[in-house]
Amino acid sequence: MALRTLTLFAGALASLVLFAALEGKVRAEPQPALAEQASPKNAYAVPVRRAVHISRQGASSFSTLFETVGGNQSRVLREMGGVSIVMNNDIADAVEAYYGNPKAKLIWVDGRGPTAKAVQAMNLLKQADDWGLSASDYAVATTFETVPRGSPEYAKSLALFEASLSGKFLMFLQDNYRGRIDPNQLSNYYDFKRKQVDLKAAIDQLSAHPDLMPVVDRLMPSNPKFAQLAAELHWLRSSGQGGDSAANIDKVIVAMEEIRWLPQEFPDRYVFINQPAYMAYYYEQGQLALSMKAVIGQQDHQTNFFDASIKTVQFNPDWGVPQSIIRNEMLPHLKRDPAYLDREGYKVSVKGKAMSSAKVDWAQPLENISVVQPPGPDNALGQLKILFPNPHDIYMHDTPARGKFAAQDRMFSHGCVRLENPRAMAAAVLKTSVEFVAQQIADGGKKDMQVPEEVPVYVSYFTAWPTADGVVHYFDDIYGRDAETLAAISMTTSSRNQS
Repeated sequence: MALRTLTLFAGALASLVLFAALEGKVRAEPQPALAEQASPKNAYAVPVRRAVHISRQGASSFSTLFETVGGNQSRVLREMGGVSIVMNNDIADAVEAYYGNPKAKLIWVDGRGPTAKAVQAMNLLKQADDWGLSASDYAVATTFETVPRGSPEYAKSLALFEASLSGKFLMFLQDNYRGRIDPNQLSNYYDFKRKQVDLKAAIDQLSAHPDLMPVVDRLMPSNPKFAQLAAELHWLRSSGQGGDSAANIDKVIVAMEEIRWLPQEFPDRYVFINQPAYMAYYYEQGQLALSMKAVIGQQDHQTNFFDASIKTVQFNPDWGVPQSIIRNEMLPHLKRDPAYLDREGYKVSVKGKAMSSAKVDWAQPLENISVVQPPGPDNALGQLKILFPNPHDIYMHDTPARGKFAAQDRMFSHGCVRLENPRAMAAAVLKTSVEFVAQQIADGGKKDMQVPEEVPVYVSYFTAWPTADGVVHYFDDIYGRDAETLAAISMTTSSRNQS
C-alpha cells in the first residue's frame, strides 16, 4: 500500500537495519536521567467516561420480514439498544449518533459474524504498541466465539462486538492524531490548542469505506521524525540493546506522544528548539539549514513547551525588567546600595516619572515602579531579540554572557531562549544576510523589523529525538517532565480498562 505513514515507517525500519549494523559507529550514546525532578503537580485528570445508550428510534420492524442475511443484521442492530459499554464521553456521543440513526448500517459484522473489515481493524489495533501506544487500550472482547451461531445470544454478542469495535477504533484514530493525554492538564508548562477529530464524520467514513487504510492514513502522524522514532522503538524492543533499554523505550514512547501534540506535518520552513538538547534549529524547505547552542530556563524558571509564530526581529532592544526579578534579585542589592541601578545604567521611573534609584521608596508596591535597561552591549538581551507572541513572554535573544554556551547543562535563563548565534537566526527568519543584520545593529537605535512571512516556532521538550543524520539521540530529562507524562499515560490506560 502506497500510504504515506506506512511508507515512512517501512522506510525508517529499512534504515534501522543499516543503523544496527553500524551501531558502534553512528548510534548516539544514551545519557543517564537526572535524579532532580520538577515540582510536584496535581494529579492528571483523565477524560470523563460514561456508558453508551443507543436508541434505535424510527427503525422499521417490518424490514426483518423481507430479509435473509439482512434480517440477521436488523436483529443485531435492534440488540444495539441493550449494549452496555463505557467509553470516553466524546466517543460515546459519536457512537450513539451513528447507531441511533434509523438508516445506520453495521460496520464490522454482517449478521453472521465479523467481516473482513473487522479483521483488518482488529489487526491494526493489535499493532498499537508499534506506534508508541498500548494495545491493551484497544482490546475488544469476542464473546460471540463461544455462543451458538443463530441463537438470540449470538445476535447480542455481535451487537456488543460491533459497538465495542467502533468505540475502540475511534479512540485508536483519535489517539494517533492528537495523543492519548491532554498536555495542558499536566502542568502550566504546556500550552497547546488540542487538535480535534470529527468523530461523527470518522465513524461515517469507517462505515462507507470497504478498506480502512484511507481513513487511518489521514489521521496517522505523517512526520518523518515520527517514523524514525517508531523504528527506534522497534529496534529497542527487538534487540534489547541501546544502553538502558527500558529507560530509552520510555523516552521514545513519550516522544511519540509529544510529537502528536504538534502539527501532523512540519511546514517547509520552521524553527525547532529542543530544550533537553539545549539546541535551536532552523529548517528551510524541510532540511536543516542552521543549528546552534541554546540556553534555557532554570529549574525554577522553566521554559514552556508550546508553539507560536515568529513575527518580529527587534534590533538593539531595551529590557523591561520583570517585577519578579526586581523583587527577588534587585531589591537585595538596593538594600545594601540604593544607587546600584543608577550605577549599572538602568532607567527607573515611579508612576511614569523618571527618578534616581537612590531616591525611590522601594517599600512601596512594585507595581508603581518600572526598571528598564537601555540598549547597549551590556544589555541582558544582547543586541537583538526574535519575537513570537505568546502568553508566557518567551522569546529568543542575544546575550552578553557568552561563556554560558560552553557549559554542558545550559539552564541559566528566566525562561527565554538565549542563542549562541542570534545574528544567523535573525538573518534566516528575515530571509536576509548576516551582514544586513550587523548593519541594523551598527545603526545603534532600537528598531523593530517584521519578518517577510511568519515562521512557525516549536519550543519543545524531547528527551529522544532524531537529528538530521536519522539517528535518535537521548537527552537528560532535565525538568523531570517525562515521569509526569508517563504517569498520565498510565492513569489513562487504567481508566480505560475499567468497565
